[in-house]
Amino acid sequence: MIEVRAKLIKGPAFFAGENIVSCISFRHVTGKLDDIRPANSRESETLAWASAQIVCLCSINPQKVSDPSFSTSHSHHGTSATSTSLSPSRGEHGCVIYSTKPKILICDLSLASGQHKECTYEDIVPFELPPSYRGQAVKYSYKLKIGMQRVGAPVKMLHLPLRLMMWQALDVPTYNDEEEPTRIMNPFLNSSPRNSQLDQALEVMQVLGSRRSPSVYKVTNSLGKVVSLCLFKTSYRLGEDIVGTLDFTDADVSCMQYSVTLQSEEVVAEGKRRKTGHSTPGEESVVVAHSKHHEFSVGYLQTHISLPIPLHVTPSFSTNLVTLRWRLHFEFVTTIKPIEWDGESGNWQPPKVVDIETMVWDFPIVIYPTAPAHVSKALYIQREATITL
Repeated sequence: MIEVRAKLIKGPAFFAGENIVSCISFRHVTGKLDDIRPANSRESETLAWASAQIVCLCSINPQKVSDPSFSTSHSHHGTSATSTSLSPSRGEHGCVIYSTKPKILICDLSLASGQHKECTYEDIVPFELPPSYRGQAVKYSYKLKIGMQRVGAPVKMLHLPLRLMMWQALDVPTYNDEEEPTRIMNPFLNSSPRNSQLDQALEVMQVLGSRRSPSVYKVTNSLGKVVSLCLFKTSYRLGEDIVGTLDFTDADVSCMQYSVTLQSEEVVAEGKRRKTGHSTPGEESVVVAHSKHHEFSVGYLQTHISLPIPLHVTPSFSTNLVTLRWRLHFEFVTTIKPIEWDGESGNWQPPKVVDIETMVWDFPIVIYPTAPAHVSKALYIQREATITL
């Protein structure tokens, strides 16, 4: 038998335009099937060929998205397990919207018992593709597909999932290395011209995510001022904490409790949206909550919010099918009548019944990607896979 093992060198997360490197090994191993085979056939195994490529798959929810290109005639539902042909759509149920050119790894490889051979596959995914995303209406996924065939046997496939992040869609400035002004280089560090543009993008995203511009918002309802909310910035990176302060000092309305939720809003493009006769105005988007901060605020003068941004979520992006936006969803539970406070007495008794109302407010924010190495540490997906031929 031939055991094929593939491993992603840098982890499962990448930027578009970054070099994706995988180490693939072929080893002749013995098993139970070899015990019943003739001795002369156990001396060596021959692998006819092996190739690798990266594919981008897109699948839609037909109840939310209407697109003729994803009809049954265009969708790929895989090929027979005994087929000897190789296709990017083999074994997949989505539509392949992009695939790199297959690269031949080995051809006519004979391995003696215990012998092994290693090779390296590397390729680059172009900038114009969508990021990895698993939504309610649209899903984009990337895979490293390794096809192989042993002499006299059908084609088999080995899959490794990839997480691809995009920074080009966020209007981050790009620079051409040839037009870049002269910089002072460190002679003791190895330079990597191929990744210089990616390094510049990371620096720009770090600047955009670190730039603070505190803004104070006066939240009011029909009875008057509820709270003064201060947010330090509106652009964040994956893994950051959203921090803000709430000031109830000069409020006209008593706030009993508040909550803030980090929400993603998935909006299907107008021309691709499935129309239904009983649809409501809120059905054109899907809102998902990711983290929440909740606190009782009776008697508070000041407090704060702290909301983490998970590393596994998808940053803001937009394609011809779907747009992913991010926002902070605030809910304030306020009293209709002011609460009477007895400042002279040390023992204040809260009222048993309070008439309340809830007001909501959505505050849009932008989430940028972060370094792929940080994201890889938070992803619980396989970084290597094995198959036996």
